[in-house]
Amino acid sequence: MKKLMIGLALGLILFFTNCLRPYAKDDDVSDYLTYQEIIMSSGKLIKNWTEKEKNEILDNTENHFFGIYLDVINQNVQSSYIASVKECMGNTANTDITLDVSYSVETNTKVSFSSSGSVSASGSGTISKIKAEASAKAGVEYSNATTTSIKEARKLSITVEPNSQYMVVTKGNLSVTNGIVEVYRFWFRIYYGAFEIVTLQSQYAELEKRAI
Repeated sequence: MKKLMIGLALGLILFFTNCLRPYAKDDDVSDYLTYQEIIMSSGKLIKNWTEKEKNEILDNTENHFFGIYLDVINQNVQSSYIASVKECMGNTANTDITLDVSYSVETNTKVSFSSSGSVSASGSGTISKIKAEASAKAGVEYSNATTTSIKEARKLSITVEPNSQYMVVTKGNLSVTNGIVEVYRFWFRIYYGAFEIVTLQSQYAELEKRAI
């Protein structure tokens, strides 16, 4: 009997430790998090949410008996982005120069997932279920096939006029679906955090010129 009581006590300690776990670092970090800029037509990426905003959303969610529950805040918000800016050599001479520039672009529709909070400690099985439910909310399929990055190397020759410089700007369009995710076991919220599904729709490169 004594051993049973000790076992139950340890189980409750571990259980409530998970319930009270604070927000953790981002899990399953995706390429889009390294982009220089993402401009959403409305809403914010979860990395830009304040703690106050997260807590207000969580405070307004309903309790549940069992399972995974998603509260979508932004659904399929159309967005533009700048992935990277590659500077080419400037021309300080008095005559034109020709440069050969190499770059690469994504050529497939790629789906990326990221999360924050204690859901990052929920195990691969729970994360897989969260990915599946979040993808369904975004109307996309999350699988190894759709998340594999396919990049195409490209080259071009540019003529740089005197006292000028060109930059290769990689940009495009994507959609963002994000919100709050909670995992319940018998009315107890054991994991919680934010989720985000980003679908890369297009990527291309543009030349931009500036004076030096």
